[in-house]
Amino acid sequence: MTRYSLILFIHLLGAVSLFLAFGIEWAAISFLGSASSAEEAKQWLRLGRLAPLINGPALGVVILSGGYLASIIRVMKQGWIPASLVGIVVVALLGSVINVPKMRAIRLAIPEGGEKLSSALRNKLLPISVRLRMFLALGIVFMMATKLPFAQCMLVLLAGLSVGLVFSIPIFARKAA
Repeated sequence: MTRYSLILFIHLLGAVSLFLAFGIEWAAISFLGSASSAEEAKQWLRLGRLAPLINGPALGVVILSGGYLASIIRVMKQGWIPASLVGIVVVALLGSVINVPKMRAIRLAIPEGGEKLSSALRNKLLPISVRLRMFLALGIVFMMATKLPFAQCMLVLLAGLSVGLVFSIPIFARKAA
């Protein structure tokens, strides 16, 4: 086994871990949005708290191992590398701007319960955010597999956002309770 093979495996393991975290987050947010009591919301919030514990380290592994692999095969100047970084930044921004404050609001509303909790749980941005981030990440995987030029990669990222929005249509259509 070569060092390259080992680092490639670690890189792929990091990517799989990211998608595992997205799946956990998607499920937790979906069930959290339909929670009917503070106790039920607490359970789904606990599950949702696993996602950042997985995706933070996984993202670090993906970036570090990906950077190493790109430098080894001398592709740092190919268009898909900076486009991947753009995609990673957008994914991180969506998570930090939407998910962090919205999940905090739910966590703080649980002890009070009632209308404040109900209002926090009806938030449409959380499920939209996880869909957008997951399909952006899939776009990044596609770019890495196809090694497209930068302009085409930006179209792939746009397509990932578009697919995420399509998967969000049921959320947009949901009536506020």
